[in-house]
Amino acid sequence: MLEIKRERAFGRAYQVFSEGVPVARWSARTWRSGGHVELAGEVFELRSSNWGRSFHMLAGETGGPVRAEAHRSGRRWHITDGETEYELTRPSALRGKRQLIRGKSVLGEFRRGRFGSGLMADLTDVPLPLQVFAGLVVLSLQQRQDAAAAASSG
Repeated sequence: MLEIKRERAFGRAYQVFSEGVPVARWSARTWRSGGHVELAGEVFELRSSNWGRSFHMLAGETGGPVRAEAHRSGRRWHITDGETEYELTRPSALRGKRQLIRGKSVLGEFRRGRFGSGLMADLTDVPLPLQVFAGLVVLSLQQRQDAAAAASSG
């Protein structure tokens, strides 16, 4: 099980756990999607571009080669780690859950964590770096959606 939790109630840093063991840390940017990810002794930069229609995970803090990327096409996100292609979809517009699919196989589902802060997923047969990247993309999309809902209600 993959779990992404905020370190502090209103902080911008998150801990990523796999089977209850800390495996990564994400320091999110304040005003736009992205930030630095520390995973398995390496530092990656998560960037959002193209008006939020794509995400890239780059090696190093200064933007080295692309390790994983996600691009939006309609309601679907196409994710690749350079070797394998995945799809991130919402089975229902009414539910906040997103499924990770490879080919025609559903590999798992991302859902909000307890009390709406964070994310949880049970994923099978997905490399850990891609699990973390896809989880951070989903979490960024949820944060965007929450911010838009708060802006429209106020």
